[in-house]
Amino acid sequence: MTQYNRPTVVWALEELSNRNEQTRLWLSDGSSGEVSSFSEAVCVVFDGGVTMALDSGEIPTPLNSLFTELRNLIKKIPADVHPDKVINHPLMSDVRRVSLALLQRLEEERCQGAPG
Repeated sequence: MTQYNRPTVVWALEELSNRNEQTRLWLSDGSSGEVSSFSEAVCVVFDGGVTMALDSGEIPTPLNSLFTELRNLIKKIPADVHPDKVINHPLMSDVRRVSLALLQRLEEERCQGAPG
């Protein structure tokens, strides 16, 4: 069974769900010691084992549907533009909504002791 790194995935989903964090991190000049990007947050989510778990059908249906929706939305957002354009892209509100729904679902499952 493929396990994804839940704490790392949660951390990246928190970033993808929060416009203020996106502005703070993605537009940072690095002087605060913290910097990130849309591409980095996406990679942390999907390279943290989620892609393999999705492809192998190991993620339960409600989470599978949300991760698949998020992946499909992300594919429609250009990653090669200025971070401000990514933050303000019309589909980012959907990315934030789905990321937040994933966080809520993961928290529910954590509280219920479900694996994943």
